[in-house]
Amino acid sequence: MPRRRASAAGLVFALLVVATIAAFAWSQRLKRDPLVLDRVTFGTAASRAFTPNGDCRFDRVRIRFRVTRSDRAIVQVVKPGGRLIVTLARDRFLKRYRFFTFYWDGRIRNDGIAPPGRYKLRVKLLGQDRTLAPPGAIRLHRAPRNPTPGCSRGPAEGAP
Repeated sequence: MPRRRASAAGLVFALLVVATIAAFAWSQRLKRDPLVLDRVTFGTAASRAFTPNGDCRFDRVRIRFRVTRSDRAIVQVVKPGGRLIVTLARDRFLKRYRFFTFYWDGRIRNDGIAPPGRYKLRVKLLGQDRTLAPPGAIRLHRAPRNPTPGCSRGPAEGAP
């Protein structure tokens, strides 16, 4: 019986060694793959934070990125845990090496205002069946409601 235990332990050890080598080879392969989503920026160079309070200053945040492979995509804002907050674009064609700009006004799916906190960008590439979440976060700060009469909601709002 002790001989059987020794051979079982040896087999388990050999399987662990093979699994470790396979995991290392797979991670090296992934490191060599080119970035699919790059040059991601949120807001301005000075701040990634915004305050959607109706005063025409930083009421929306600009989200800008490019892709290195053309594909159809879904662009979303999510909480860091992955919970969906709002979809900015559905089934949108993203041409490779072109910059794409989206604006988020702090609203959530049921037309309320999102609570203050950190949010992330998530891009689902439909043709490649990949979901990408770049590093960095969008910060939504609480600010007192101070609507400005005649405030226009043009495309450059919140992105000076």
